[in-house]
This record gives sequence, structure tokens and C-alpha cells, in this order.
Amino acid sequence: MKAYRYALILFVAVALAACKTTTKTATLPQKATLPTAAGEGLGEGLYSAQPSPLPDARGTGAGLTEKSPLAQRIDSLLLTADTLLQSTQLGLHIIDLSSGEIVYAKGERQRMRPASTEKMVTAITALDCLGPSYCFTTALLSAATVSGGTLQGDLYVRGAMDPLLSVADVRRLVSQLKAAGVKKVAGRLVADVSMKDEDEYGWGWCWDDENPVLSPLLCGGKPALIDQLRSALRTAGITVSKGTAKGTFPKQYDPADTTSASKRYELAAIRRPLTEVLKPMMKESDNLCAEAVFYQLSRPTPSPSREGGERLALKNPTGKHWGRKRSAAIINELIERTANSQCSMFNVQCSMATGLVADGSGLSLYNYQTPETFTRLLTYAAARQDSIYLPLLEALPIAGVDGTLEKRMKDTPAAANVRAKTGSVSAVSTLVGYTTQRSTGHVFAFAILNNGLPRMAEGRTLQDKICILLSE
Repeated sequence: MKAYRYALILFVAVALAACKTTTKTATLPQKATLPTAAGEGLGEGLYSAQPSPLPDARGTGAGLTEKSPLAQRIDSLLLTADTLLQSTQLGLHIIDLSSGEIVYAKGERQRMRPASTEKMVTAITALDCLGPSYCFTTALLSAATVSGGTLQGDLYVRGAMDPLLSVADVRRLVSQLKAAGVKKVAGRLVADVSMKDEDEYGWGWCWDDENPVLSPLLCGGKPALIDQLRSALRTAGITVSKGTAKGTFPKQYDPADTTSASKRYELAAIRRPLTEVLKPMMKESDNLCAEAVFYQLSRPTPSPSREGGERLALKNPTGKHWGRKRSAAIINELIERTANSQCSMFNVQCSMATGLVADGSGLSLYNYQTPETFTRLLTYAAARQDSIYLPLLEALPIAGVDGTLEKRMKDTPAAANVRAKTGSVSAVSTLVGYTTQRSTGHVFAFAILNNGLPRMAEGRTLQDKICILLSE
């Protein structure tokens, strides 16, 4: 165990030195509070390295033979909740990102239902593969020419499953079309729904839930884009000669391609940044926003401008849309990569439990993740401050301040400190995120999953107590 710890310390030192000379990630101060939107830094430790392997002893920290005082306090807390834990399941994993040590681990490799903390997995994967500047693009396209105010062919409406697209946005599209000189469409108004599969609901969703409809042609959160567009066209005095149809735009069009190759077909477009969609997805736990982000991973023509985008392109070389299974495969690839890279670095046997990705929101009964998977992804995100970590933090609920944590942990050390995603479905309550230990400035990544709860409030109370301990 001592040899392992020496190897870990040596690896972190080498990684930090490399980070200072070869990457553009901002230097992270030794002790700092959790970053804000202004971009404050984090402690170093494993931020510029891969997550460390778990020690055999649980709750002792990497390589330590005795439990830390913090781990002992968590032990005591769990003893007080013994009646609850005898009849329910708890998965708990806490990493000190500033030192690289495992603070506490209990049932960390159990496959458990994550509920809406599945959105954390979706968000980190999207930021990694698509980047914070990625945009949902709803576009009006045509391969025909405009002559004398008439578009000499069909007008295609290519949906992007933008969950925040509004009636006002549709009017903006029509204004752009009119500015392009179009007063009449000689052909049809064609609804292009090719960006996703035909499934209107997620795999494993309950029939009696209030589930959103998964359509590429969203407006106001419903599949109403075509109706709203027809109304806006009439109001603007633009006529369509041959009615409405469904089809696929016949030319290659990549909304992320800013060159003339794609732009020449684009008569109007509304672009919404990924970060704008992440805020309601994470803070308010908006399921439609989460599914929309999930399906962006399946986009037919991913931009190769990012490392993650290149991985997407390799998995989909023909540009064919694969739908839900493809999005899940992209997420699983990231989960496996964060585990396997660590195991190979330290030359240790990798026996990590894997979960099941059924959707992007956590609504599905088929979703399963382990607490360890969450903390690995959180550590991976923290190592990529500008591209993943800071955009993620800005989107997460803040304890006692906003979102789904607004009423929790008020007037405690965790208030305005814990930034985490909540999860709640019947018998399940979960919390996954970050907090700063005020006494040391160390930053913790944590995953707390309670399953089988008779009353979800009991799970939330335990989660809050753990977060308060971590934040003191």
C-alpha cells in the first residue's frame, strides 16, 4: 500500500508539471473555494491527473491505515441512521480532489437507480464531446434559388430539438426569411425530423408519468414548430404553394459548419448555446432539456473541431443517425475511458462495476449507475476547468440559494457552498456534486444514492447532514 501511495504522489507531481507546460487549463491554487461564474480556482491534487484507484480499506483515504476524523464522523452519522439503512440501500463515495484521497466509500460499486442525477452524466458527456459553445440550431433550408421574391422549390424546416425554442423565435426565423427576399414558396413546407429516431418517449418511461414528447420540431416545449411556423408565415404575408409534407433535406448540411458549404443552403436559423439549455436542465431538473441534450450526442454530422467531436465522428463515420442507443454508447465510452485510463496508469486490475444508460434525464426505470461512476466523472470534469467544470458549476443548483436545492441546507456551512444535482423518483433520492471544506479549502466530489426509501425526505435529510459535515 505504501508503494502504491508513493506511486500516486509521484504521478500527481509529474502530471502537475506537465499541466503547467503543455495545457491551457488555468493554474489551480493550492487552497481555494469552489469556483464561481467569475472563474475562481480550485485546489490542485488530482485536477490535472486521472482519478486514483480505490484503496481496499473503505473510508480510510488512499493508502492510509486509520480512518480520518472526517471519516469517523461520517461513520457516527451513519450509525444514527442505522434503522433507515437496515431496510434501504445507500451508495456513498467521497473524493478529496485537493489531495487525491478517498474520504469515504460505502457501497460505491453498487448499481443503483440514479433518478435525475443521471442528468449529471448527460451534462458532463455533452460538455466533453460537444463543448460549451455548441449550439442547438433550428434552420430554414432550401437548395432552390430565390427569383423575383419567390423561392423556386421546397422550404425545409430542420428541427434541432431545441427545448427552449419559443413563438418569438419562430417569428425571428420568418423575419430572417423575409430579409432573404422570400415572399412566396413555390414548393412545399417540408418538416425535416431526421436529427433523431422516431421514438416519442424514452425507453423504460412509466406510462402514468407526465412525460415530455421527444420531437425535433419543438416550440414552447411541445411538437408545435410546424403549426407555429405556418401561422407566422401567414402573418408575414409569405405564401406556400404546395402545402406541408415530411422529408429529409437532400443536401449535406452541418449547422456547426460555418463555411459556405453549409451556409449557402441556410435561409434562416436560430442558434441556442448548450450552456443556455444546461441551466434549466440542471437547476430545475427539466427532463425535456436533458433529453434534448442527450440526443445532440447522436447528431448525424458532428463537428470534428473538438477531441470529443472526433470520437463521435469515428463512431458514426457515415453520418447515419443512430438515435438513443448511439447516445448511450457515447456516454458509456466516456465512463469506460475514465475508469480504464486510471487502471492502466497505475497498472492495477480494473474491476469497475458498470451501469446502464437508458435515457438522458433519469426518468427511465432502466437507468443504473454506481456512486463510483459519478465521482470519476466529477473528477474528470474538474480536471477540465474551462471546457467542462466551470460551465457545469454555473448550471448546478446551489444549496440554500436556487434550483432544486433552494430550500435545503440553509444557514449551514453547506449553504452557498454545495453545488449538486438532485434526483427524486418513487423510493429513490440522490445527490451528486461538489462542496468545499471551509476549514481547509479542500474540494470534495461526492455521490450519495439512496434507494428503497419509504419516505424520500429521510434520504434527503441524510444527504444534507453528510454535505454539512463535508463543508465544515
